[in-house]
Amino acid sequence: MRVSVVFAALSMMAAAPVWAQSTAVLAPRTTLAAHVMCADLLVPALPIPAVRIKGAQHPDQRLTLSRGDVVVVARAPEDGLAVGRRYFVRRMPSGQQAYLPREGGYVPVRTPGWVTITAMDEVNAMARIDYACDDVEADDYLELFTELILPAVKAALPAPDFSERVQILPGLEGRGLMGNGDLFSIARGTQHGVTVGSRFAIYRDRKDGKPLVHIGEVIVTESATTSSKVLLMTTVDVVSPSDIAVPRRPGAQD
Repeated sequence: MRVSVVFAALSMMAAAPVWAQSTAVLAPRTTLAAHVMCADLLVPALPIPAVRIKGAQHPDQRLTLSRGDVVVVARAPEDGLAVGRRYFVRRMPSGQQAYLPREGGYVPVRTPGWVTITAMDEVNAMARIDYACDDVEADDYLELFTELILPAVKAALPAPDFSERVQILPGLEGRGLMGNGDLFSIARGTQHGVTVGSRFAIYRDRKDGKPLVHIGEVIVTESATTSSKVLLMTTVDVVSPSDIAVPRRPGAQD
């Protein structure tokens, strides 16, 4: 006989996670791990969600949820859900962004927040919203949470390696112009050897026969398979996807 979900809230006393504790200043504005985790995740193919949110566990039948609210999650076979386990809440792109990208393109996946599973049975699970980057809604889906630790900034920078020129991808919500302290993505990830803390110089090709113009510096704050989130540390002008990122590598020649 199926055991019903226990709907009472579970009190879970634990040390504050890194994203709540960090006060590291990596750029002209204070940057927290939560800022990075809330930024759009750019992926080369549309995800196939396995576990989705049904909606709110609330007497008002509210459609949008925020920190502290409880959501009902639809179970799936072998979904791996467990009480106490934490998950990112992700949202599929919509509208024009929902189309499969052309070869070499990316689609943005939103991160409305993250949750902790508090109770479950064979059909449903209950999850508490720990952090809300945006409203959490029905049909958002879950991915296993991984804690993010911001990289330490080193004073000495390796020389740029001009043998590789990397595409700059849009910033938050598809922004095309980025300034000091902004987050955006580049088209390189772990499969290219990029790790948290990797450094890239930003250059502009004015296409006038003159050398590339150095306009800024970024540091990788989170790396996926084929893309990485970077933080714009310094810049003398706005950065756009028409600019290029050049990896800084030990042993490279200026």
